[in-house]
Amino acid sequence: MRVYTGLDVNSDFGGRFPWKSRLVPVAEGVRQAVIDEGPRDAKVTFLLLHGNPTWSYLYRKFIARLSWRYRVIAPDHVGFGRSDKPRDPKWYSLERHIKNLGGALSELQADRVVPVLQDWGGPIGMGWATRNPERVAGVVVFNTWAFVREPRMKLPWFFKLLALGKGGWKRAVQSNIFVEWAMRPGRSDEDLMPYRAALPTPDDRIGVARFPQLIPETRDLQHESWATMAAIEDGLLRLRRKPALICWARKDPAFKQQMLQRWTGTFDEVDGPFLLERAGHYLQEDAPDVLIDHMERWATEKF
Repeated sequence: MRVYTGLDVNSDFGGRFPWKSRLVPVAEGVRQAVIDEGPRDAKVTFLLLHGNPTWSYLYRKFIARLSWRYRVIAPDHVGFGRSDKPRDPKWYSLERHIKNLGGALSELQADRVVPVLQDWGGPIGMGWATRNPERVAGVVVFNTWAFVREPRMKLPWFFKLLALGKGGWKRAVQSNIFVEWAMRPGRSDEDLMPYRAALPTPDDRIGVARFPQLIPETRDLQHESWATMAAIEDGLLRLRRKPALICWARKDPAFKQQMLQRWTGTFDEVDGPFLLERAGHYLQEDAPDVLIDHMERWATEKF
């Protein structure tokens, strides 16, 4: 059982993350942490959305560079980062994550939003965006998904074994495999410290363990997330005319070529895709400067 002591998720991690989070009530007794930086009258608001098991720290270099010209909002999904972490597994659902995000954005009065999607940021961000297309200025797609029918969703056997099979829950909450195994390659203990600080005990990792359970396969129409994901997929048509930027890590074992092709066909106006040959699933860690360069250029041209 991994328990981390002496770490504080609210610290600045040696100056690497100097921003304070605002805690926004999104449900009874539950608050979502949000970084909100940059000019409120900016042409667009970049909405930086993370996945599993990360938090807004993943976007620290993005916040630092983009907030000089743009409003930048970086939430921590409930159960992650500096947000509250309900202990009941049933509390977590895709629908609730989407509603949490919507509540926070309404509280912040965010408009002309550009969702930046990676991993679970895709379903959650597009869940909100497809319901609020009038508030969306454009979309930035990193490695993610927001579909259940096309391409056909079938979870890899090794993922099912590790995260969903016998002992999967225990590995996620007690061993913290998503930080210690999925994020470990190429990263030092110092690099992992902020991600450990956000998930110090097994009780804090319920949201992490629930995310794998919330992924519906195409064939499983009775899955708890299937109807929500299908509605998101259908709703992508409402965003078809929005300008899109696509950057894609080629060494990501989770999101393959079929996903990239699906995204490139989703929008009428696509800048890219720009392929990052050496970046993996956590491309914000692997190639932040390249990604930010593309975002700044694209935003200057489009907005």
